[in-house]
Amino acid sequence: MSLQEPSKDFSTQQSLDSPGRKRPVSERRVQANRRNALRSTGPKTARGKRTAARNAIGHGFLAREVVITAGDGEETLEEFHALAERLWEYYEPAGVVEESLVQTIATCWWRKARVIRAENGEIRKRLDTLAVDRALRNSDKANLDLALMEMDLGLYSAENQADDKVSSRDRWSAMQGDQSNMRGHRSGLAYLSALLQTAKSEVASEGHISEKIRKKIFLAFCFWDCLFALTCLYAGPPETKVEGQPPDSVEDKQPGKRRPDVFAFIDDRLETINVFKGYALEREKLKGDAEARSFSLPPANATDKLLRYEAHLDRQLYRAMDQLERVQRQRRGENVPPPLNINLGKRS
Repeated sequence: MSLQEPSKDFSTQQSLDSPGRKRPVSERRVQANRRNALRSTGPKTARGKRTAARNAIGHGFLAREVVITAGDGEETLEEFHALAERLWEYYEPAGVVEESLVQTIATCWWRKARVIRAENGEIRKRLDTLAVDRALRNSDKANLDLALMEMDLGLYSAENQADDKVSSRDRWSAMQGDQSNMRGHRSGLAYLSALLQTAKSEVASEGHISEKIRKKIFLAFCFWDCLFALTCLYAGPPETKVEGQPPDSVEDKQPGKRRPDVFAFIDDRLETINVFKGYALEREKLKGDAEARSFSLPPANATDKLLRYEAHLDRQLYRAMDQLERVQRQRRGENVPPPLNINLGKRS
C-alpha cells in the first residue's frame, strides 16, 4: 500500500505555521508601502520636529567633541543638547551650512560657560584653603616671635649687627616690634599668660620668681611694660641683689613669704592679657573675612589668561552669528552686501 503525497494546500498551510518563517508579502502590499513612503514629509508636530532636530544636534561633529564626557571634569551631554536645541528652535537652520553655524554658536556658549567655571575654580583654589593657610601663617609668625623672645637682648646690640648704618634705636625698635607681635595673636598671648601663671605660682609657693622666669618676663615685657618687667626682674630671692633694686622689707626676706606687690601686679597683667585675647580673636575674624573678600577675584595671571580666552570665544561667537544671519538672509532672497573687511595693519 503506497503513501499518498500531501496536497498543496496542506504543505502551504504547514509552511505558514512553521516557526521562524515569514509570511510572504503580496505585490499589492509592496506597492501600497511604496506609495505611502512617497507621501512621507517628516514630522509635522512641534514635538516631532524637536525630536528630529535632536538627531542633527546629537550627531554633529562639534557636539561630539566639545562636551567632556569622562574624568573629573565630566560635563553633562544632555545640558549641551538642551542648549543646542533652544538655539535650533530660535534660528531654525536649513541645510548643512546653517546647521553647522548653529552648532558653532552652541559650542561657543558652552565654552564661555566653561570660562566661568574656570574662574570659579581659580577663586576657590585660594578660598577653600584660606583657613588652613592663615592658620599656618599665624603659626609660623607666632613661633618666630616666640623664638625671638627666647633670645638674649645682646643679639640686638650694635656689635652683633652686620649693618653698622642701622641705629641702636632702630635695633631696639625691632625688638619692641617682636614684643608687640606677641600681643597680636592668640599663640603669643597664650605664651605670655603661661609665663605669668608660672611666675605667680613661684611667688605663691617660694615667695619669689626664679631667675629663668624673671629673664623670660623681662625679654617679653621690657618694651611693652617696662615698669612691670623691672618689678618682676627684682622679684628674685632675698639674697639676689640687682643694681638699683630697692631694699627688701623684713617680711619679703622670710622664706616662702609671697610678695603682695608682685602678686597683684601679675594678676593685673593677666587680666590685661585676657582682654587682648578677645581683641586678637576679633581681629583674626575680621582679617579672615577681609582676606576672603579680597580673594573673590582670581589672581592676576589667571585673570589675564581667562580674559584672553573669553575674548577669543566672543570673536568666534559673533563671527558665527553674523555668518548665519547672512546665509539665512541670502536663502530668503534678500540682497546681502559683502562683509566689510578693514585691515588696520601698517603698510610695508
